[in-house]
Amino acid sequence: MDWTWIALLSAAAAGLVGILDKTLVHHFATSRLTLPLLIGLGQSVVAAALIAVVPWGSPGLDAIGWALVSGVLWGGGGLMMLYVLFDREVSRTMPVFQTFPVFVAPMAVVFLDERLASQHWVAILAAVAGAVMISLRRSERNGGMAVDKGLYVLIVASFLAAVAAITSKLAVDNLPVLQAHGFRMLGLSGVFLLAALRPAPMRDVIGFFRHRSPALALFGFNEFVVANCAMLLMLWAISLGPVSLVTAINATSSLFLVIYGVLLALRFPGALGEQVSPGAVAIKVLSTALIVTAVATIAWT
Repeated sequence: MDWTWIALLSAAAAGLVGILDKTLVHHFATSRLTLPLLIGLGQSVVAAALIAVVPWGSPGLDAIGWALVSGVLWGGGGLMMLYVLFDREVSRTMPVFQTFPVFVAPMAVVFLDERLASQHWVAILAAVAGAVMISLRRSERNGGMAVDKGLYVLIVASFLAAVAAITSKLAVDNLPVLQAHGFRMLGLSGVFLLAALRPAPMRDVIGFFRHRSPALALFGFNEFVVANCAMLLMLWAISLGPVSLVTAINATSSLFLVIYGVLLALRFPGALGEQVSPGAVAIKVLSTALIVTAVATIAWT
């Protein structure tokens, strides 16, 4: 399968991950660190299983090191993104986090000797512009447009995700995708557990088990199935294609997320705390049009 389609499938799955993550924190979590704690626990199991089961061969220590570094960086960026997501709309949080292709592209040119044509640069910037537009909201003070205050945290998180993508490429150049994913999740789960092993999130998680909360079923499906599929597909695409263009296509997860979120909000008002006013939907539609155009440019050229 062509890497563009693999990256697009990863984006579709990642959009669903964002919706399910927001559903869990919106309805069940009382702490910002509850979801990171669950993810840390879940992905540590995934990491241990993959490292134990996948045949080792003769991987270099440097490749394993790059995979671990990628996981730590992705964990740091993801932790910051989830911190912001706790009390903000998912359709205004995830797209900003997904702007990391704008950082990946110059890094890939400098460190991986990738070459980008002018139309690729335009497409990458268009995808990022569309994602940022989605983060705009109407100011309560003057009625004008304003960017959410969490933007600055999300930009740092996006930069960490960009460096994680570069180090992922270095890892999969010398490791099988499954093995690289295992070591990445080992690094990611370590960061999440280190940050989230606190009394409040632990009370939430213990309560989920004690009361057999539906949050556990939601988390299990999302984390063990959907999230791992999204991350494995992205890693597979990175192993086959230029990391700068793979991540640009992956940024269209914001497109899928907006579609999922609007449909869900229209069918179940208030399900995610999303704004569905005509103005808010119009901004999201215009933004997604930019992203679709960017992806088409990348895929066709």
